[in-house]
Amino acid sequence: MHYANCNTYNADFDGDEMNMHFPQNEIARAEALQIADTDHQYLVATSGKPLRGLIQDHISVSVWMCNRDTFFDKATYQQLIYNCLRPENGHIVGDRIETIPPAIIKPRLLWTGKQVITTILKNITPVDCAPLVLTSKSQIPSERWGPKSEEGVVHFFGGEFITGILDKSQIGPSGGGLVHSIHEVYGPTVAGKLLSILGRLLTKFLHIRGFTCGMDDLRLTPQGEKIRKEKIKEAQNIGLDVAARYVTMADQKPSNTDPELLRRLQDVTHDDSKQAGLDMMMNKRSGELSSSITLACLPSGLVKQFPRNQMQNMTVSGAKGSAVNANLISCNLGQQVLEGRRVPIMVSGKSLPCFKPYETHIRAGGYIANRFLTGIRPQEYYFHAMAGREGLIDTAVKTSRSGYLQRCLIKGMEGLKVEYDTSVRDSDGSMIQFIYGEDGLDVTKQKHLTDFKFLLQNLVSELSQLNYGESRYNEIFDKKENILKRMKRAIRHAKAGDHNGPDPVLSEFNPGRYAYATSEKFFESLTNYLKLNPDGVVKDKQHPNGVGIRKALEPVLVAKYLRSVVEPGEAVGIVAGQSVGEPSTQMTLNTFHLAGHSAKNVTLGIPRLREIVMTASNKISTPAMTLRLNPELSHSDGEKFAKAISILPLSEVTKDATVKERIGKGNTFPRAKIYDIHIQLFPSKDYMKHHAISIFDVLNTFEMKFTPKLQSLTRKAFGKRKESNKSATAAMPEIGQSIGVIEEGMGAIDRESMQQAGEEDDDEDATNEKQKHNRTEAVSYAENDEDDDKVQRQAQKEVETIEEEEEEGAGALGPNDSSDSEEDETAPSKISNSSFKEHEADVMKRCSDISRFNFDEENGEWCEVALEYDADVPKILMLSIVEKALQESLIQQIPGLGACNFEPDVKVKDFESGKFIMSSVVHTTGVNLKAMQAFPHIINPNTISTNDIAAVLAYYGVEACRAAIIQELLAVFGGHSISVDPRHLNLIADFMTRGGGFTPFNRNGMKGNVSPFMKMSFETTVGFLVEAVCDGDWDDLSNPSSRIVMGKMSKVGTGAFDVFTRVPTSKAEEIAV
Repeated sequence: MHYANCNTYNADFDGDEMNMHFPQNEIARAEALQIADTDHQYLVATSGKPLRGLIQDHISVSVWMCNRDTFFDKATYQQLIYNCLRPENGHIVGDRIETIPPAIIKPRLLWTGKQVITTILKNITPVDCAPLVLTSKSQIPSERWGPKSEEGVVHFFGGEFITGILDKSQIGPSGGGLVHSIHEVYGPTVAGKLLSILGRLLTKFLHIRGFTCGMDDLRLTPQGEKIRKEKIKEAQNIGLDVAARYVTMADQKPSNTDPELLRRLQDVTHDDSKQAGLDMMMNKRSGELSSSITLACLPSGLVKQFPRNQMQNMTVSGAKGSAVNANLISCNLGQQVLEGRRVPIMVSGKSLPCFKPYETHIRAGGYIANRFLTGIRPQEYYFHAMAGREGLIDTAVKTSRSGYLQRCLIKGMEGLKVEYDTSVRDSDGSMIQFIYGEDGLDVTKQKHLTDFKFLLQNLVSELSQLNYGESRYNEIFDKKENILKRMKRAIRHAKAGDHNGPDPVLSEFNPGRYAYATSEKFFESLTNYLKLNPDGVVKDKQHPNGVGIRKALEPVLVAKYLRSVVEPGEAVGIVAGQSVGEPSTQMTLNTFHLAGHSAKNVTLGIPRLREIVMTASNKISTPAMTLRLNPELSHSDGEKFAKAISILPLSEVTKDATVKERIGKGNTFPRAKIYDIHIQLFPSKDYMKHHAISIFDVLNTFEMKFTPKLQSLTRKAFGKRKESNKSATAAMPEIGQSIGVIEEGMGAIDRESMQQAGEEDDDEDATNEKQKHNRTEAVSYAENDEDDDKVQRQAQKEVETIEEEEEEGAGALGPNDSSDSEEDETAPSKISNSSFKEHEADVMKRCSDISRFNFDEENGEWCEVALEYDADVPKILMLSIVEKALQESLIQQIPGLGACNFEPDVKVKDFESGKFIMSSVVHTTGVNLKAMQAFPHIINPNTISTNDIAAVLAYYGVEACRAAIIQELLAVFGGHSISVDPRHLNLIADFMTRGGGFTPFNRNGMKGNVSPFMKMSFETTVGFLVEAVCDGDWDDLSNPSSRIVMGKMSKVGTGAFDVFTRVPTSKAEEIAV
């Protein structure tokens, strides 16, 4: 098989097999000839970009053929031309090959490589079309050919190849190149023929010239080696410098063995968020080092320069590999990244046994300064293998996930098709979109639609492709005056906030029937281009050589829009499912830190895609908001606001806590067990400045929240120990009776973290994924859907609530147990500025277990609490209880929000003008849209953006929810540099919100489908069958799945219409017999 066809079949040469199909009727035969034919599959429906193109050796040798130093004598020229054109096989338009005069006549006849390409175009241009005119950019920058070179831009004029190089951007699978332009002006058959011809031509030239990549192509000059070594020496001190600055010891200039530095680094490694911050800073500095090495050595430091350097030829032209591969070979491997982080360290503080504990050198964190050309050390090889393993695991895990995701999408939207009124409807007739993609255009037909310069320069060929007869021409321009009048009014009122504008033209006139029934955006850009005439292609006083006057050219371009409208019967639902499902295989699986904030953890890739379309989660794993500050606010105001809305537990202002346990005489018990708790806070001036709080806020939190929480947690711990002691004495419990193990109730923060840990199942390796799949295989094709998990979590929460209530009742150890957790929550949030003795009395009155409460009111730097119980109570670990109480006692909190970060001068899009502006923003962890409406003097509530689609639905409604779905899907694909046409995402969003809610693509979301056969063919066949039988349901066989079940042809695509043929009367008698 020719390699140009591989992408069309999604095939590669690693053992792929293909089936041969023999069409059994005329419909199948027509589909094979007109649709399945690879010439007609040149463009991919995902993004409208080309699928077919030449690769590797063909592109490498094409660079040599097209450069200015390549000349051929008459024999070689004619040999090359005959080998690729072969008139006897019908590869050309006429019967004989037409050659062109040589570029050089004296001292001997010589043809250039560009003239070979010109000869080919001259012989394949259709008779009714004009020679090609094209201006396109080459992938190889012009600087590579020398100063003031013109080879960076490809020019074809009158079919003549004038300047430029045919590289991947021109003959590869790239948009806007030579083959793509030929496809546009001459049609798919000529474009397919050109690929075959170029393949034969370049193969023959490769036989003549050859192509070899050797060691000389990889070596650096002595000067290049010297620069590289000097740069790598800088790596010696980068790690120490970054580490010292991160732990605020830069002024002291510590050494690698400084005890205080090592102690602080040890503290950093024990806190994952701090370690993430250090990793981020190290990655930034090491990345800058690698970039400087590459910039200094490539390509100027190489022994052989482009174009004689074959490695550079391959990477720069797009034939194979990239600049990264050349850098790994000749410069260095750089920082090895595992899930966005550096190489993790062991409990000993080492990343590998050969390094010192808490080593600051960047090599210890996974930076590889060596290169493949001269070899890498064993430690570096191990780090490189770790990074490689991550990629393999991702591939193994995501293959099944992306496949199941695509199946869900296609199954949900398989019945969607474009009707003859250009609306999109489901198989049951329900309306999904009034006009497909909001402009009615086919994804594969609109790439050149707004390239007015190219269309007008090739006007004759475009008219030949349009091929409108006079009667048809009069019919499509019948409503021109009415449409133009409405169009001009619509454009005049097309401004944000203008409510006087009419409905869009497309809502009243069918774009598949009438010319000028276009989108307002297209018509406005068309009229502006013809009026301004920036390229001089329109004939006017300044440009008398233009191709035509404005009034003559406008109808051609609007007729082109008409021809680009999507065909009725098109199975747009299946195409949209494939267009989202297929690119998802290129995504990485895991979660990454974004925007330079270790606190802003955002789910990406397949997990986020599943969250949006497969589960439509009400509680997403990483909710976040971006708030734009009003422009008049200063940076300090923005930082204060971010601190004011951030969650702040007592643990954030606590330096350390100590607990002393003793037996003595108590206030309530003659022989009591007393816990003396001393909590040391950070200096008050520090936490007041950093967190924008007061000493009074801290005292208030200790009195109103910490002490009740401490008492409640302590009682639960005692109750649990008593129950466990009872169960330990039970030698043999009775059958069917519990032995009394009670799970400890988690606090809000712990429960949330546990829930997140449960939901982030995508971070597991391939083995765990396989085990989980085996466990759930009996009930589903994949892991539990959101609704299944929701039922399980709700049941678990109910059990936990009952257990917590029981524990609260069982924990009465003091003489007065009137205070419980619910009363604690409803206690007043403020205290009066009375004397401290009253504060202490209030605490002891509210919490009967507390015998002493003391707080440093003057400086706010410590707090002391004494708990008193009977000496016979079980032994517990009080320090962990104190730590938990400190974490759960919040000084300030807006419900739903966690940590918030201020970021100045961020490039954002202005919603009114559509342009990008600079604005300061606050990134939040968690979402609370309602609370943000209270700060219009600080932020603009109309510009809040969030990734929580369910919150947008609840607060702003279904239309905003639809826009949020599109925005989030675009963000997922954009984060991986994957291009998916917005028309597909629009359709998915419209389908999910068609019922006024947010419907997922899973079996629960498909329960509303009217076809029992469709639901049974998806999942849980018996369940849907029993339901249909019990309800007396029926199937009208309109859905594709149900028609396949009954052996009928689907009513989409070719099956959307019937064909009636006239039977020849001359053979009527024979047919009757």
